[in-house]
Amino acid sequence: MTSIRLSRIPYRRFKTMRQLIMVLLSISSFLLLMNLPQKPQTIIKRSKRNLTIWSNDFHISTIQDVKYQLQLFNVVLIDNSLSNHCGLTKTCAEKLKVLNKQNGISPTIKERQEFYEAYKNDPVMNQVDAFICFHPTAMCEVFMPFNRPLIIIASTRYEMGRFSREEWTKWNKNLRLIALNPRNIIAANNLYDAEYIRYFTGIKPIILPSLCDYTKASYSPKPGRSFLITTIFKQQFRSEFIFNLTHSIQRLNSTLTVDYLRSLYKDHYDYSDIAGHPGMIYVPYQVSLMSLFEQYRMNIPLFFPSIDLLTEWHYIYRVIDQRTWDDVNSQPSNASIVPGVLGVEIPDPNNEFDRKAIRYWLQFSDFYQWPHITYFNSTDDLVEKLMHADLNEISRSMKIYNVKLKERLHEQWEDILRRVDAN
Repeated sequence: MTSIRLSRIPYRRFKTMRQLIMVLLSISSFLLLMNLPQKPQTIIKRSKRNLTIWSNDFHISTIQDVKYQLQLFNVVLIDNSLSNHCGLTKTCAEKLKVLNKQNGISPTIKERQEFYEAYKNDPVMNQVDAFICFHPTAMCEVFMPFNRPLIIIASTRYEMGRFSREEWTKWNKNLRLIALNPRNIIAANNLYDAEYIRYFTGIKPIILPSLCDYTKASYSPKPGRSFLITTIFKQQFRSEFIFNLTHSIQRLNSTLTVDYLRSLYKDHYDYSDIAGHPGMIYVPYQVSLMSLFEQYRMNIPLFFPSIDLLTEWHYIYRVIDQRTWDDVNSQPSNASIVPGVLGVEIPDPNNEFDRKAIRYWLQFSDFYQWPHITYFNSTDDLVEKLMHADLNEISRSMKIYNVKLKERLHEQWEDILRRVDAN
């Protein structure tokens, strides 16, 4: 019996795509808060003293993931969160001077100078060994005058908060200056953003994936549970995709059941809830997602459109509508406002009107880089693969990969902290 359940999601209540993005971040952040362990099991003594790292981030999930990992390394992370959802993690920057939620993403030159003056003799700041910047990465421009190591990890397009040509160009110059110091770290939690930074600056960032080991859940499918379709923002495309998938299930006489995740779990779900489903079906709205990191770490089988199919869907429907800041603002462009530095043979990553450019950049997406993901070329092909995939074997392979990744990440952080702590 065919079953696809979908309720109407009232997206019209959100005035902008950015507001909608923040709502999704709050859901992910709430789940993180509910599942994050308070203490690690083992403390690894990296040096004779603790390192203290300062953060003013606008995204609680990415910084919480790093905070969880750094507990193993005698690191104290001062988390002055400027996120609208900082209350979920009780990390709100209530006493932070100069910077706030309104000016923090794009502080003026005057505000940056005032921040330095306010903290250059501050007793807490004097204990800080390094700064970490995720969201936005350009927050580290504020910290440059303190002349201490900077850890920059891009989790989205790095020009966030530097959207004018002048601001972005200046940020590129500062990023190159930062990269010259071997104690500074330029990284990205995904290959797409690493290549994106390289395209505009020539810098080759470290790939430092998010671990998301805090879920404490693993794939354990329950009888009768449906496959889940993850969030698809484009309502028209979502309706067409589910309609076509329904017909494919019927045409192939399948007994598969499929649910739209945001219909089945309207307000909240636990990690164990989704780990109990046989798999996740994606038409991604972004090239790298914290929820995708989480699901992969839980060893849940994942199904994605092939790169050719997704290229076509994006070219026609703009389904990956958070890939570029222009698209987030509903103003897709055919060119970036600042030039790349790698030569004309590399297409512009912000060109939304050229299939070859779209396909070239999509290859760097997490879901085309990670192993053990299943790809489909049509809804018929998807149904065939949902019916015949060895889901348990896929999950076992993901688990093996995740164990090795965790070991590699541990080594990477050891190396990063040694560099930061070098005399």
